[in-house]
Amino acid sequence: MSILTAIFQAIFQAITWVFPLSENAYSSMFHDFSSRFSGENSALTGIVHIGIALGIIIAMYKAFLSGGKEFFGIFTDLFSHKKPFANQKPGRQFTSMSLVTMAIMLLGLIPCGKGRIVYSLLNTTCYNQTLLDDGIFLAVTGLLVLLACKKMAVGNTASNVSLLPAIAVGVAGILLIPVSGLSLVGGVFCILVLLGVSKNLAFRYSAVISVPALVIMGIVELCVNTTSATVLQIILGLVLSAVAAFLSVRVLKFMVDKLYIKYIGIYDISLGVITAIIGIFELVFRSRV
Repeated sequence: MSILTAIFQAIFQAITWVFPLSENAYSSMFHDFSSRFSGENSALTGIVHIGIALGIIIAMYKAFLSGGKEFFGIFTDLFSHKKPFANQKPGRQFTSMSLVTMAIMLLGLIPCGKGRIVYSLLNTTCYNQTLLDDGIFLAVTGLLVLLACKKMAVGNTASNVSLLPAIAVGVAGILLIPVSGLSLVGGVFCILVLLGVSKNLAFRYSAVISVPALVIMGIVELCVNTTSATVLQIILGLVLSAVAAFLSVRVLKFMVDKLYIKYIGIYDISLGVITAIIGIFELVFRSRV
C-alpha cells in the first residue's frame, strides 16, 4: 500500500463518514470495480476510524466534556445511593439517552454463526458482487436527508432527546453502521429531526453517538486485519483522518444551519439511482458467467 493511497484513504473515509455519503457505499464501489469480494480489512482502515473519532471529539469537545461530566455523575449518584436519572437537567438527560442508544446498538455484536456477529453479516452488502442494494440504500439516505431538510424548514424545537427517539436511533444504528449505502451520522441526524428534535441537538447527538462506534470498529479492524501498515502510513492515516473529520464536522454544521445539506441529499439519490442501475446490469451479466 503506497503513501499516496494512505493519504487518499484517510481523507476520503473521514469525509464520507461524517457527511451523509455512506463510507461503506464508496468502499463497496471500490471493491466491486476492482473485483475484491473477500471483505478483508487492513490495519490502516482501523487506524483511520480511530482518527476520525479523534477529529470529531476535537470538533465537538464541549459536548464531550459535558457528556463525560454527566457520565461520571451518574456513577457518583449510584455509589451515593441517589437516583441518577431523577436529575432531568438537559445535560444529564442527553447523556442518559445517549447511553440508551449505545446499549441498543451493542445488539449488533450478537454472534450469528460461522464466527460472525450481526454487524459483520449485514456488512456483506459491501462485497456481495452487486451494487444494486448499495444504490437503493444510498438513495434512501438521500431521501432521509431531503425529508429532514423539509422538516427543518418548518421548524422543530424539542428541548432534548426523549426515550422514544433514543430507542429509535439505537435500533436504526444496527443497520446504519454496517449496511452499504446507509450513514450512521446522517441517519441518526435525519431520524431525530423527523421525530421532532431540533437540528442543533440532533447534530450533536449524532456526532456523539458515532464516536464509540468508530473506536470499536477501529479496534476490531486492528485485531483482525489481513494487511499491515507501516509506521509512516499509520501516522499519516491517524493525523489526516483526524484533521479531515474535524473540518468535515465544521463544514457539515454550516450546511445544516443553512439547509445546504439538501444538495447532499440530491447527490445521494442521483448517485444511488446510477449505482442501482449498474447493479442490475451486474446481476444480469454475472449470472451468465
